[in-house]
Amino acid sequence: MNILIIATGGTIGSSFDGECVNVRTDGRSEVIDRYLSTHPDIRFDIRHPLNILSERITADDFNALAKALYEVELSAYDGVILTLGSDSLAYISSFVGLLFGNKHDIPIMLVAANKILSAPDSNGYENFCCAVELIKRGTLGAYVPYRNSDGVMYVHTATDLRQADLSEDFYSLHGAYATYDGTLHPLRSPIFHTVPDCFSADDPPKISDNVLLLHPYPMQDYSALSTCGKKAVLHTLYHSATLDSASALAFLDSLG
Repeated sequence: MNILIIATGGTIGSSFDGECVNVRTDGRSEVIDRYLSTHPDIRFDIRHPLNILSERITADDFNALAKALYEVELSAYDGVILTLGSDSLAYISSFVGLLFGNKHDIPIMLVAANKILSAPDSNGYENFCCAVELIKRGTLGAYVPYRNSDGVMYVHTATDLRQADLSEDFYSLHGAYATYDGTLHPLRSPIFHTVPDCFSADDPPKISDNVLLLHPYPMQDYSALSTCGKKAVLHTLYHSATLDSASALAFLDSLG
């Protein structure tokens, strides 16, 4: 079994140095070392395109990650595991899921941890083990295995994962694809979304930071917002698909 590991840092690649939690500068991965100590039959090919805490990720980092994946001959592997931070998990999983979720006949797993691996209640190692087991089973597509605080290991399709916000748990827009307890228990059909075919392998989509994203909330003060340097505004809606349309339209009109 030959698995490509794309390590990017994050909590799962961090340790406590006596003062704070930070990514390991030596580039070693405790989760990989621990796994290989009991599974010598698995071969990992490890790449490190990034080594950052996920809250610091930039558009350039997203594009470096895509470049690292596009430059690899994925057919040489039985599967791919990306280890990354939980703060960016929902965003990177959607990005990777759009680019690769339905384009390659191999499993792609995205793995994060709620806490550093040395913490007794960290879920990082279990999430990683689940990812390897799903690859062994040939589970095609891009997925996120993640054990929530209820002790259940959920398997999410990558493009369905929602941002965790103030919770350590993760959920899917349409509910998790499956649960895993040594056996995969599908809860529904997997849902895959991909970018249009006009983006070829030689011209992958690029992430840009020149888009302003607005999530409305009661008493939104549009006068405090600046669109300087932005080329577009993406405005979401409340759960009922509504918003203060008068204020929002006035703001949009002010943009010319």
